[in-house]
Amino acid sequence: MKPNAAALAGPFDVSIEVSGNPRALQSAIDHTSNNGRIIVGSWYGDTDVTLKLGIDFHRSDKQIQASQVSTITPALSGLWNKDRRFALTWALVKSLQPSKLITKRLTLNEAQQAYELLDEGGEIAICFVYQQKN
Repeated sequence: MKPNAAALAGPFDVSIEVSGNPRALQSAIDHTSNNGRIIVGSWYGDTDVTLKLGIDFHRSDKQIQASQVSTITPALSGLWNKDRRFALTWALVKSLQPSKLITKRLTLNEAQQAYELLDEGGEIAICFVYQQKN
């Protein structure tokens, strides 16, 4: 789905934000159903993020949940050791084939165009093609 289509497709029971873009997080909040859940899988580092968490947010009883990838909850750690988690992750990557999500391939010289296309919502995943110099 293209980013600008979220408003037409939602609201969603669960939204997962993995871009690290504060606008995407706000969009996830805005397009999640009442009593729904927003999972934040991206890392914002030291970046301050401004969100609209006014009366509409509080009345909607939405949950924002962080997703930590380096550890798992102690209740599951006996079942999901590192090897098992990695095996499942790679199996999912193979079955989902994320390379099929790439909507455009550009060179690094076209980076400005790539960011503009992403910002406009015209593309969802752009891959930069690196050209080796001989």
